[in-house]
Amino acid sequence: MTAPEPFSPAAVKQLTARVPEVQRALLDNLDAFPQYPETPLLKAGDQYEGIWLEHNQDNFFLADYAPESAWGSQDAFLRFQREDGLFPFALPLNYRKEGNFFYGYDRCFWHVQTVWPFARCAMEIARKTGRPEEDFARIYRGAAAYDSWFVHHRCEAESGLPAMYCEYDTGHDNSPRVTDGGIPHSCPGDDANNMPDLPEMPILSVDLSAALYGGRVALAELADLLGKNAEAAEWHAKAEMTRLAIRRYLYDEEDEFYYDRATTGFRKYRTEHVTRLFLNRVLTQEEFDRVYERYFCTPGREFLPPYPLPSVSIDDPSFRHGIRNSWGGNTQALTSLRALFWMGYYHRETDREALLLRWMKAFEEHPESTFQQELDPFTGAPIGDGVNYTPTLLLFLEAAKLPRFASRI
Repeated sequence: MTAPEPFSPAAVKQLTARVPEVQRALLDNLDAFPQYPETPLLKAGDQYEGIWLEHNQDNFFLADYAPESAWGSQDAFLRFQREDGLFPFALPLNYRKEGNFFYGYDRCFWHVQTVWPFARCAMEIARKTGRPEEDFARIYRGAAAYDSWFVHHRCEAESGLPAMYCEYDTGHDNSPRVTDGGIPHSCPGDDANNMPDLPEMPILSVDLSAALYGGRVALAELADLLGKNAEAAEWHAKAEMTRLAIRRYLYDEEDEFYYDRATTGFRKYRTEHVTRLFLNRVLTQEEFDRVYERYFCTPGREFLPPYPLPSVSIDDPSFRHGIRNSWGGNTQALTSLRALFWMGYYHRETDREALLLRWMKAFEEHPESTFQQELDPFTGAPIGDGVNYTPTLLLFLEAAKLPRFASRI
């Protein structure tokens, strides 16, 4: 990935002048939740009246600005974990308000929508914010119960890998990968335990499998930290079994890509779900390089349009262009924010900087932006009418830390 054309001195001045405004917008996304009065929590943006489990990594960055609120989201999910171990996919704000999407609910269990595992995210935020050992123990207990829920309610017996039951399980709204074949938005009966009665079900999911693996590695680290050495060894063994199963059941050697597997075989959609293997460090460096160099390194092809990373390869027949809130094609801020975690791990620091600079170039070229959640992958134009989407604000602030901007702030 190459950086965009250099920024003029005037552009640098204009962009860096916005840093205080963006920081204020981020903190303005903190709100008081009636079911969690201890501290304000970070909403995903003006169009998302609640906190989402899939946005949990936003709080890792928030910890630099509001550490108590960053930890509060972790504590809130632990507090509202269901007795069978399932975490809510969201905690709504103003859930008693008539007409609100979440009317009548204070927590939601209609699907899973987990990406960066709770165990990993909560542990890293606890470290960053200096939490006591008892909080690490709570994370361990909650994350272990969540793993157990997956084993008993979502993992297919032969492979041991978790299945996707509905469109929103992976957060890929409006993507053919998770809608084709009549897959419903949420699980039947609005309960993530329930599998739809469809011919292709269960569908083994690449990204849910990646999250299961990543959660088990984090659980092993937590067990070590808490002096539970035997349990740490067990979690490492479980994680390795998951990693090997992902390679065995979900990897297509000819395409050098990982696909979901239905009862009828691979569902061949090349979407950003593969980056969730990167995020959870499932692949070895050699395995990563093979996928990345084939699909992420050729300008104008696959996952490298002018404004990466698109939610679907631009060469995939299922790619859709220009639909609002579409993980069927648009470049999503959430994908790019997560990429900041894995690009350094897999020795792609130059690409990490280039990705941030391309987002900054989009902000420069489209000053009308209100920090919406997605970009047109070809023009960098913002899509939708949202305001101050949290991951987009965080991408701006992370880009502003790069030397060419930080020296002018």
